[in-house]
Amino acid sequence: MYPNNPEKLSQARTVLQKKARDNARTPVQWSSAPHGGFTAPSSKPWMRVNDDYPTINVESQLGKESSVHSFWQRSLEGRKIHKDVFVYGDFKLLDEGNDQVVVYLRWSEKEMFITVLNFSGKEAEWGGLGSVTVQKWVAGNYEGGFPSLETSKLRPWEGLLGICKGHPLE
Repeated sequence: MYPNNPEKLSQARTVLQKKARDNARTPVQWSSAPHGGFTAPSSKPWMRVNDDYPTINVESQLGKESSVHSFWQRSLEGRKIHKDVFVYGDFKLLDEGNDQVVVYLRWSEKEMFITVLNFSGKEAEWGGLGSVTVQKWVAGNYEGGFPSLETSKLRPWEGLLGICKGHPLE
């Protein structure tokens, strides 16, 4: 619209840059190869690859039980098996006043799960389950087992998924 107006062109670039999806994306780090294996070593990607690609990449996670890749494989498999809960089930947010921890329930007529997530680098406490109790932890992001069912403490950045009993609306 303003091909000869440098001020308007600069303003348009600024607006487009803020609205572009590229600010929240980086190339997939497939391997420890140059550019994370995203493109040929002789190429120069137009988006910067994170500096950690030699150690954090898809290839380094394959076959490792505790990797993010394995976590998501198990999560997606569980979602398929329990789709009545995780796809079609009801949702209730618990412990809403907690600014470090997010706790929520998902349930169907047959089963109920709780998700507890500590979004901080510090140990955190959670509570407020009402008439619901955790029967068993089935997934988490720390190696070496799960915390006790009686505890309400989470380690830094810890996430847990548990099977529950009780009634979520009481």
